[in-house]
Amino acid sequence: MAVASDTFFRHIDEFFNYRQDIYEISPQTVKSNRVDLNLFKNFICSQNLRTIDGPAIIDFQYYLKKQRQNCGASINRKIFTLRSYGNFFKLYNLPCADALPFYDVLKIRSGYRKRPSAITPQQINLLFKAMDTHTILGVRDYAVYALMYQLGLRVGEVHSLNLANLDIKNKKISVIGKGKKPRTLHMNDELIEILCQYLALRDQFYNSWLTPSLFVSKKGNRLAIRTMEDNLKKILPYASFEVPFNISCHTLRHSPSF
Repeated sequence: MAVASDTFFRHIDEFFNYRQDIYEISPQTVKSNRVDLNLFKNFICSQNLRTIDGPAIIDFQYYLKKQRQNCGASINRKIFTLRSYGNFFKLYNLPCADALPFYDVLKIRSGYRKRPSAITPQQINLLFKAMDTHTILGVRDYAVYALMYQLGLRVGEVHSLNLANLDIKNKKISVIGKGKKPRTLHMNDELIEILCQYLALRDQFYNSWLTPSLFVSKKGNRLAIRTMEDNLKKILPYASFEVPFNISCHTLRHSPSF
């Protein structure tokens, strides 16, 4: 048994409306899932396949692995998106929903092709010493990377921090992580001092009083993720050590903590 391809792709908008309204998934997740479904749709159309069945999914996996050279984790994510869409079919009692083959696909158990490289504590010290803390931008960036390094925050988590997330008195910070899951982290005295030095200068940023964000850009907006990445790359040539080819804010987060 199989599902006609035109029937399968007919309910994509309803699927995303349901996930956004009921599950309140993030815009980034919606974007990623749309990319996955559109990729599958383009593959089915390019192969002139009239039905969605087991052989079609196997061919799709071969296409992802051989032609697109996707790693196992990337292939698994795309299949998971299709499986979620299949669940929506079942909930709506759509024709032949039980015939969808996504549940029979085994998860690919393979590691990522490129794991992040960790830099040593000695290299971290050189990196922080290379930051120019004689400027307000340098003080801000120092606080950004100290938060990532000491608390293991993702760059997106730092990006979304607001002043209200800080509790300096009780040495705590509340963070919204992946899946919109909140967590509270404790800060040591060194990190508190670094943040206080930045907060004492925050008012000097253009229109800083108009934004609730903790870290402010030169134009008075929330500090962008791309800016955090770019600023780190600008610092690296002054750190006096050989830089791993794939160093990024992700690498900084996975380095050993203090």
